[in-house]
Amino acid sequence: MTQNESAIEQINLGFNEQEDRLLLKVGLADKTEVAVWITRRVSKSMWYLLQGFSNTVVPAAIEFATPAIATSEAKHQAIEIFSREVSEQKKIDNLDFKSEYIADRQSRSVAPMLATQCLITAIDNHPPQLELQCTNGQSVKLALTNELVHAVTSMMQLATREAGWDLFIGAVSKEISTLSTQQTLH
Repeated sequence: MTQNESAIEQINLGFNEQEDRLLLKVGLADKTEVAVWITRRVSKSMWYLLQGFSNTVVPAAIEFATPAIATSEAKHQAIEIFSREVSEQKKIDNLDFKSEYIADRQSRSVAPMLATQCLITAIDNHPPQLELQCTNGQSVKLALTNELVHAVTSMMQLATREAGWDLFIGAVSKEISTLSTQQTLH
């Protein structure tokens, strides 16, 4: 891993009434953290993107439930997909929402960054990432997994409820972007 990349150890998302924003803290395995302010507009965009993404992460075994030609290969494929779904659900069920966030991490920036845009990016064969582009020109990128999507959306529901924000109304298409790019060398 490089200086800018590290495994996520903890995530915390809470409403700050004084700032009227959400504060996302990503605690990394190297005992540092990245903090990002998220406005109501960006949270709506983020919610919409994560909801759309969560429906495409793991193919559903339901597609094999229709009475089609039941070949041995189709049955094997359905069982394999079902096994992946069960495994993913077990990971989600084991997420820890009760432990306190470790507060003595060293921040990677002087102050929390302010997210201005949220996108999902995919480069070549790498897993998709949630990217929060910030006012200082930096981006915070989180590799998307079922567990991360579930954890963040669960925390968003709680934090926005505390803030009195709605997540479902008024998601404007210009606020939402999904990029698929290929990496090129210059």
